[in-house]
Amino acid sequence: MKRKWKYDKHITLNSVMSVLPVLIGITTVLLISSCSSRDKHKHIPTNNTSEVDGLAQPANQTVFSGVKTISPSQQSITPILNATGVISYDPTLLNSISARFSGRIEKLYVRFNFENVSKGQRIMDIYSPEILTAQQGLIFLLNNSSGDVALIKSSTQKLQLLGLTPEQLKQIETTKKPINPLPVYSPYSGHIHDIGISNGVASASMNSGMSSGMNSSPQASPAVQIENLPSSQTAALSIKEGMYVQSGQPIFAIYNINQVWAMLNIFPQDAALIKVGDKVSITAETNPTNIISATINYIEPVAGQNAAAIKARVYLQNAENLHLKIGTLLSAKITSTGINGLWLPRNAVVNLGQKQIVFLKKENHFIAKNIQSGIVTDSLVQIISGLQDNEQVAANAQFMVDSESFIQTEDNEKK
Repeated sequence: MKRKWKYDKHITLNSVMSVLPVLIGITTVLLISSCSSRDKHKHIPTNNTSEVDGLAQPANQTVFSGVKTISPSQQSITPILNATGVISYDPTLLNSISARFSGRIEKLYVRFNFENVSKGQRIMDIYSPEILTAQQGLIFLLNNSSGDVALIKSSTQKLQLLGLTPEQLKQIETTKKPINPLPVYSPYSGHIHDIGISNGVASASMNSGMSSGMNSSPQASPAVQIENLPSSQTAALSIKEGMYVQSGQPIFAIYNINQVWAMLNIFPQDAALIKVGDKVSITAETNPTNIISATINYIEPVAGQNAAAIKARVYLQNAENLHLKIGTLLSAKITSTGINGLWLPRNAVVNLGQKQIVFLKKENHFIAKNIQSGIVTDSLVQIISGLQDNEQVAANAQFMVDSESFIQTEDNEKK
């Protein structure tokens, strides 16, 4: 066994000694080759610093990417602007029915709010001692002083001033009998709203000075806003039979919806593009398949209360096939006039709030660059300055943004 161990050890040492010169030779060749390559690389001239100069820039200024690029295009476009709105009353068609004489309501012929009434329809009967006395005076003159034309004419004019119609006066002269109670007819057509009275006195929101009698001046205009009426809260009438009314007191409001207003909310950034006469396509939520073609009739010069939107009015004839209910929500598309300029897709621009950024292509990398934008449509952004039509930018700038870094431009770094 001792002899075999010596034999194996001898063989192993011989094998190592035979391979060692080969290993030394290979190592020498590799070292010589490496030194030769390094020396050769030192003497290669190169001026292509643009291929790697982006690597020396911060990551939030320069991006290496192979995304698709696009150039701004010089063209004239007709922007389609979106707006929302609501159907509202035409204030010129809002009227009120007032008591032309004082008295007690004997009978009501309307039972609920939003009931349709026609011009000349009888809506209530009022018993008025004052009117009854004046009628009896006229009848006395007709029976006993028929030749005194001046006196009869004076009595007739007094009844006219108290609110009697020519038809009622003719009836008194013919029948020689007073009309009691005296009917009140609607002078307008539309649907009726209860203005609201309490114990013969108009509500404070409508007419706070009416309780003082005939010499009181009404403080509410006939065109009353629907949201301020008691009828907006309930369909039941607050006016009941047996209540007293005073001369000049508004009782009912009549809303005619044959013509309505479409009140559109124009966003501030779109206000400069819209003018009176622009075409608009309106769709109501109650009839989405019917597109109403109209034009903008008026643009209010002030922003709406509690909102930054500008109000634009569109006057609409409310035909039966339109089914335009007051308060119906609307969506509209406004066609503005053509605008000539340099345009980019909205995806190519990153909006940072106070500034807009595009990623301009330089050789094989992109750099962030400030631009000044103008009009913004659904799909395009107008370029005012900062970019030429022969320059290329990333088609989708959002792909170039790192969520963990804030975009910086060279202008910011110089400052």
